[in-house]
Amino acid sequence: MKKWICMLLCIALLLPTAVCAHAKSGKTGTLRMIAYNVSGIPLVGDFQGATFTTTNDRARRIGKLLNGTDMDFIGTEEDFNGHKYLAAEMTNYPYRSFTSGGLAQGQGLNVFSPHPLYNIQRVKWNKEFGFLSGSMDAISNKGFIYCLMQLSDDLFIHVINVHMDAGYDPLSVRSRADNFRQLAAFINENLDDGRAMIVQGDFNYKFKRQLKDDLYGNLLEPTGLRDVWAELENGGLYDQSAEGFKLDDPGDELDRILYRSGDDLTLTPVSKTVPKLVGEKGEQYTDHDPMLTEFRYTRKGSLKKPDELKEPVAEKESVLAFKEAGWTVIRFGQFLLGLFELPYLIAQGVELLINGKMK
Repeated sequence: MKKWICMLLCIALLLPTAVCAHAKSGKTGTLRMIAYNVSGIPLVGDFQGATFTTTNDRARRIGKLLNGTDMDFIGTEEDFNGHKYLAAEMTNYPYRSFTSGGLAQGQGLNVFSPHPLYNIQRVKWNKEFGFLSGSMDAISNKGFIYCLMQLSDDLFIHVINVHMDAGYDPLSVRSRADNFRQLAAFINENLDDGRAMIVQGDFNYKFKRQLKDDLYGNLLEPTGLRDVWAELENGGLYDQSAEGFKLDDPGDELDRILYRSGDDLTLTPVSKTVPKLVGEKGEQYTDHDPMLTEFRYTRKGSLKKPDELKEPVAEKESVLAFKEAGWTVIRFGQFLLGLFELPYLIAQGVELLINGKMK
């Protein structure tokens, strides 16, 4: 009799745990992610998009538009000097990164979410090209920003927002390939804990360009990441020489989103769209259409809660201003050194006139 009582007590104690684990493993949800290059380069950005406006005013207007998008995660690129005006409008997204500074010292990357964000880390590219030539990528500290997003009490996902080296001249392509390899190394060395991952942003890469930067070989294959466009719109094909590869697909754009399922959840891309975020009269404030991707996730189980959950802390404005002044001096010196790039710049201009602009 005692034996049966003990067995019944054990079953009663274990049953809630089993039910809870089963419920967790079957739970589903959606994730809506958007990447938006806000054209926040002072003066230059004022002439981008269909509507002329000032840096701060444009940032404020874009902030209002983004605030009404109902996203789980927003990543901004070229978010430099007007960041505080953009961020002030995004009241629906209390969890966010803080600015890394203006154009001279800043990275131009930020993240926003209604979900808690932890362990934010900024990484600068080891290689970038161009002070005068290429796409002048070396005038800022471009790179990527990483964070850990908490979806529920025990569910966390790695998210990275990137801005790769731009341009399709040989030295820019070489730098972008190195960006891909650096990001792959960061992921494999630091984020191999079984959690799912999403990487989004301005990749300045299109499969249809058929250049030597090789997103698949340098980033996707080494990390197990998949490209949403390739999976949803290109039949899961990554080899440009494969039959059925859509080389002229307009959906193969510079902004991209990559993903990888984890041990605790499966990520499935549902849609990739390009929403028109415009003002009341159709005003467009950037030359970059944002990319919106929706994922469905399914719980498979639980992972151990991260050992460290560090909340972001803003740097003092006085410190940022001091650093900005120092970096401005550095940038001026780099600009003078960039005069040595003039022959390369002229050669690229001649090639552009002869061959025409690449898509």
